[in-house]
Amino acid sequence: MTVMAAGLAANLGHASAGVASAGIRATVAAETKAVATRPGSGLPWASGVYLTADTPAAVSAFAAWRGRPVDIVEAWLSQSSWTTITDPAWLYRRWAGSGYRMVFSVPMLPNVSGVSIQACATGAYNARWRQFGKVISSYGLGYSIIRLGWEFNGDWYRWNASNPAAWVRCWRKVVTSARSTAPHLRWDWNVNRGLSSALADPIKAYPGNAYVSVIGVDSYDWWPPARTSAGWQRQLNGPQGLNYWLRFAEAHGKRLSLPEWGNEKRGVTAGGDDPAYVRDMRAFLAANAPHIAYEVNFQNPASTGVSYMAGTVSRAASAYKAGF
Repeated sequence: MTVMAAGLAANLGHASAGVASAGIRATVAAETKAVATRPGSGLPWASGVYLTADTPAAVSAFAAWRGRPVDIVEAWLSQSSWTTITDPAWLYRRWAGSGYRMVFSVPMLPNVSGVSIQACATGAYNARWRQFGKVISSYGLGYSIIRLGWEFNGDWYRWNASNPAAWVRCWRKVVTSARSTAPHLRWDWNVNRGLSSALADPIKAYPGNAYVSVIGVDSYDWWPPARTSAGWQRQLNGPQGLNYWLRFAEAHGKRLSLPEWGNEKRGVTAGGDDPAYVRDMRAFLAANAPHIAYEVNFQNPASTGVSYMAGTVSRAASAYKAGF
């Protein structure tokens, strides 16, 4: 078993804490069979990337550039319709058999009229989520990590948790339905770092240990920027900072993931070409390696202005190559 597979399997060993039923315990135990077929990165956690050129060839090129294999690849499902969520055949065909462990960012709702978290909470979409599980399993991707309804504490997605009680019921309906057809999927409950606009206390939207495999936090070099030691300390130890979510994960018998992290060039609070931030993130991961499930460096010039390989932040890119 590779380093990455061993780490992920160990994480799943924690996932049974607080499980409510024998059936769910069996599902969680079965998830430990997940393995990776590609060589491990050699880092003590699973190390990955999101690229806008979202293909196996692009990931291989990135791995060659950084001088180390990639363990985890993140891909996003479109929220344009129910079909793009439940049956993204083109995307699954691309990654089926690639050997990478996949993280799929899965919208909780499509961007169409007439859908709501409240309806989801009643089970109105259960059949769609059973179909989701059936399809993803049919492509041999049934051990993937599902980043469902990410950044729900912010108000920028329609699945925001402004009604946390309904949101929790929705999450449980989705997971229960998908497990009936894809029992080995893993579920990443993924917040945005810091106090956010839709739900000041994201813990109110925690669905419970039986429905969550990994605790995720998205964290970029902004709000605040980490160009100074004080800025980094605010990211690390400020309200709902990295250490806050690390402690939360540990308290619930889970490991922490960072499904989106990276440099940021856009916006007044962006850190820009900031190698210190990359080194600080590397130090955080190394210091807490036994508690880290995976991390994904986010490369999207359209949204963050950052592409390490294109040299948009050359000093930060050098720091990343040296540390990752």
